[in-house]
Amino acid sequence: MVALVVAVAVGAFVLPGVAQADPCNPVVNPIVCENSKSGTPASVWDIDGSGDPSIQGFATDISVNAGQRIDFKIKTNAAAYTIGIYRLGWYGGNGARKVADVNPSASLPQTQPDCITDAATALFDCGNWAVSAFWNVPSTAVSGVYIARLQRNDTGGDSHITFVVRQDSSTSALFFQTSDATWHAYNKYGGSDFYSGGGSIGRAYKLSYNRPFATRNSVERRDFLFGAEYPMIRFLERNGYDVSYTTNVDSDRRGQLIKNHKVFLSVGHDEYWSGGQRANVEAARDAGTHLAFFSGNSVYWKTRWEPSKDGTNTAHRTVVTYKETWANAKIDPSSEWTGTWRDPRFSPPADGGRPENELMGTMFMVNDGDLALKVRAEEGKYRLWRNTNLTSLSAGSTATLAPHTVGYESDEDLDNGFRPPGLIRLSTTVGEVPQVLQDFGNKVAPGTTTHHLTLYRAASGALVFGAGTVQYTWGLDEVHDGQSAPTDSRMQQAVINLFADMGVQPATLMTGLVAATASTDGTAPTVSITTPAAGATVARGSQVTITGTASDVGGRVAGVEVSTNDGASWHPATGTTSWSYSFHAAGLSTQVVRVRAIDDSVNIGAAATREFQLTGPNTLFGQRVPKTPAVDEASAVELGVRFTPQTDGYVTGVRFYKGTGNTGTHLGRLWTNSGELLANGTFTGETATGWQTLTFATPVPVTEGQSYVASYFAPSGKYAADNWVFTRDWTSGPLTAARSAAGAGNGNGLFRYGGSGGFPNESYGAANYYVDVTFAVSADLPPAVTSTTPTDGSGDAPVDGTVSAIFSKALAPGTISFTLTKGATPVAGTTAYNSALKKVTFTPSAPLDSATSYTAVVTAADSEGRSGTATWSFFTTLDSDLHTLFPPDAVPATPAHNDASAVELGVTFRARVDGRVVGIRFYQGPGNTGSHPVTLWTAGGTALRTATLPSTTAVGWRTAYFSSPVDVVAGTNYVASYFAPNGFYPGDNRYFAGTRTVGPLVAPGGSNGVFRYGSSGFPNQSYESTNYWVDPLFVTDEEVPPVGQPGAPPPGAHGIFAPTDTPAVASWDDNDAVEVGMRFVPAVDGDVYGVRFYKGPGNTGTHTGSLWSSGGGRLGTVTFTNETGSGWQTAYFPEVVPVSAGHEYVISYHTTVGQYSVTGGGLASSRTVGQLTVPASGATYRYGPGDGFPSSSSSANYWVDLVFAAN
Repeated sequence: MVALVVAVAVGAFVLPGVAQADPCNPVVNPIVCENSKSGTPASVWDIDGSGDPSIQGFATDISVNAGQRIDFKIKTNAAAYTIGIYRLGWYGGNGARKVADVNPSASLPQTQPDCITDAATALFDCGNWAVSAFWNVPSTAVSGVYIARLQRNDTGGDSHITFVVRQDSSTSALFFQTSDATWHAYNKYGGSDFYSGGGSIGRAYKLSYNRPFATRNSVERRDFLFGAEYPMIRFLERNGYDVSYTTNVDSDRRGQLIKNHKVFLSVGHDEYWSGGQRANVEAARDAGTHLAFFSGNSVYWKTRWEPSKDGTNTAHRTVVTYKETWANAKIDPSSEWTGTWRDPRFSPPADGGRPENELMGTMFMVNDGDLALKVRAEEGKYRLWRNTNLTSLSAGSTATLAPHTVGYESDEDLDNGFRPPGLIRLSTTVGEVPQVLQDFGNKVAPGTTTHHLTLYRAASGALVFGAGTVQYTWGLDEVHDGQSAPTDSRMQQAVINLFADMGVQPATLMTGLVAATASTDGTAPTVSITTPAAGATVARGSQVTITGTASDVGGRVAGVEVSTNDGASWHPATGTTSWSYSFHAAGLSTQVVRVRAIDDSVNIGAAATREFQLTGPNTLFGQRVPKTPAVDEASAVELGVRFTPQTDGYVTGVRFYKGTGNTGTHLGRLWTNSGELLANGTFTGETATGWQTLTFATPVPVTEGQSYVASYFAPSGKYAADNWVFTRDWTSGPLTAARSAAGAGNGNGLFRYGGSGGFPNESYGAANYYVDVTFAVSADLPPAVTSTTPTDGSGDAPVDGTVSAIFSKALAPGTISFTLTKGATPVAGTTAYNSALKKVTFTPSAPLDSATSYTAVVTAADSEGRSGTATWSFFTTLDSDLHTLFPPDAVPATPAHNDASAVELGVTFRARVDGRVVGIRFYQGPGNTGSHPVTLWTAGGTALRTATLPSTTAVGWRTAYFSSPVDVVAGTNYVASYFAPNGFYPGDNRYFAGTRTVGPLVAPGGSNGVFRYGSSGFPNQSYESTNYWVDPLFVTDEEVPPVGQPGAPPPGAHGIFAPTDTPAVASWDDNDAVEVGMRFVPAVDGDVYGVRFYKGPGNTGTHTGSLWSSGGGRLGTVTFTNETGSGWQTAYFPEVVPVSAGHEYVISYHTTVGQYSVTGGGLASSRTVGQLTVPASGATYRYGPGDGFPSSSSSANYWVDLVFAAN
């Protein structure tokens, strides 16, 4: 690396209008006095890069207060070396002055131990080195950046130790902060920095200040002191500014001292800031201290401080950042966030999510760029550029200033919600660069940057200047590491001008520059709005462009900003004296837009306002167009948004943005925040691309402060998606889509993959998939019915009840009309209105007919003539002669499964007596919408009769009657089913594990509860004996036998054992609960009527008998009653169970006390009696409480039998 190049031409020390005098007698300005002394040529004090590796050291603190001691720790094998102390400054162009010589205090050669390491964080701490030398800093030492030059006596090899001398009692006008945290961030001494090394973790998480600086090697030199800070030091001290120096470390630990100065300076590459440091700088700004960021990429990575790891536990010696943004996770074990300041993804609960432009006005965007600062003609007339030739640029022209001054990293002024109000732009540089940041710190891509110098005035009156570039200072002084660059007098003059407006003057202004004075302009600019006209009507969500003019007296209009949310936030308009701004209209009834202008003295004018009348529904995104209208993803997916209305109202529909390729049938849905479906429908009349809207048949009432989810199903993918939109709350009028946060129910930008969609409950990248709702507050809508009695589709309305509807708003009584009809026949009755409840009630003159369908229609208008109508139908309660499997008021345990697939659902049943099926009913849960056909089938899949129920969102039993009854034969299986086109069916698992008998109807156990996915058709699959709550409506003219008494077995019925057979042991000495049984195979088809077992005197308690298929499906079960003390016991199943020839079955009973009968080896060989055969070792058993399939085999006979009759 080439050492610093010293300027040939040296400006004179001139205090305008004052005869030269000894600046040190008395000392008025320590900087002027110090720089009047003879300097030391760079050829003496400077080194090549980071110096000779054989002699390296560091100071035990990055700074020392004047009058205190600072220690140096040095590692070298040299037997002798010298230490010279130099202060950096102007010194007639030499750049430094030797102020002291220091002798080593250790015996030489000195052997230093290996540094302390920590593989988990790649920490390398050399604090365990011994002290090699020290300097007692004189109390008169002038604050500054100092170097201790180490030089071997034998080889001449040399290096630098860099440190700062503070003057804590100083009230200097300028307070220059070094970027020492960044110096160490790029310091690879020990092998790792915050970018590379680190072994398996790939980079260091913690870096020690107890290390020599290796940062000036190779490309890292641009990130060290001599890259961009040194030219500012030279410039300030050349011009005699009253400046003292501090560090990143001291801004954290001694940050209260910042308030003692007029201007705080951040210079060069000031990338790494701790939370305490930022808080102290902000507190100083808010107390009136001006801030000047002559830096770029500043306040980017958030850090924290830890003590040293060398055993001394010295505070502020370890800088920590886990760069959690790169990890895409909270990996720092501390609760503090140590990723980029801007990254909001894990905050709260972490403390990130505060973009740096909130403080500086600009934020880092260009990771690699090399542009010259440019100033447009209109900008050249601003105060910053006074006393330069930029003030006379011809209209439309642009001046190019010093090369390389926008780079190598630079910022932009972004309207991201954190932009300080009243910010003005003082230059404009546009150019192509290789790396533009795309997210919070992970991804870059080639692009175009637009760079501005910026200025804003804080509420305290403090000015905050943002250069937004690392290398602005290259335009101030040509001596620095890196590319050679000529200075630019206009950039130099701008600094003079800026400091003058901050109340700071140079004491030795360099030749060619002009002394400036502070602004005396206290007159704020004015603004007027031209279009749209006052009172104009605009549609909510539409893009509105507001235009106008601005003017100023005593200065120039430098910016115009607009607020569309009552001044809560402000956004920059395009243009100044003639301006425009586009926004999307949003609000409850009207929208007030405020506009104000800012002049080049940063006076903010009074706001002009314009109010617009709003029409149309409220939406979240209006007519906004996604940056990515269609992603390259073709999987079927449900996409959604979580939103919260800020007032009670109605969701009238769902909308989504459609990009190219997003084809197929799209379904829209509205859910509660927990996944209960409230409404759905199919999009129709879609356009090829753009916004598509589904309007619900009935508006859905929603409650202020409650969250909901709107979604749509994209069967072909290709959906719109813009990442990171929901890193902050999105508010549009009365709707808010909350920021995406961790935890169930907190994410936003929602999705769910799958062929049929469903409730979307996953999120990634806080993406906006451009799903939206149409929302209206009650006052804007016609009156709507919010509830009815009976409910729509109800199947059990009382015949002697009333029919009523509750409306969403007050009605004009004279507009109410209520009709009730049976088919086409009106029902006579009277209508009443309760204004307090907003309830309309119809009372029939006579009781209604049972098991009959009725339709109610109510129409009413509000006081402004907006009319609403509701229509619903219901069935009156079932006739007492009508039989069902389930009670009329039965409710499923799970009323709606989160499955949006189209499916046919049913139940297999048979009647115990001949009769007729007159209809089918089913339970409809939330979301089970759409038209529902019901069908009665034979067991072989032949449809016998069908009927259709219309779509409704009502929850409860729905009943459909056939046009004519269907005769059914006793003992023959049938299937009753309905088709659910949108899924969300009820389902209770294991309900049909055993046979269910209710009056004359039987639902067989085992493979019952049947379904079929896809189109409507015969359901022939089953899963876990699930009850899908489908019910046949059955009537009979025959007497129904009592449950449990199917009648005496016919003549010829038999089992395996005769009534006179007895066991070898009546009560076996086994007290454990057990199921014991016997396998059998019928030779012919037949029926099993019941189960028998031999009971010994110790076999007490309740006994349950069962018949099983060979696979363990229970076909029948019965509890024994009226037992005798011992001997054969018999119990009949509630109905006979048919069995098939050649198939194996198991007959068993369960005893809770053991003590079963047994004959050892009694079934070792097969046994045939009549049409029944027991295979060899045909006994079965299963230990455990509760009856269950006995799958274990035995050759013993446990004396279990069946009652069988051949067909």
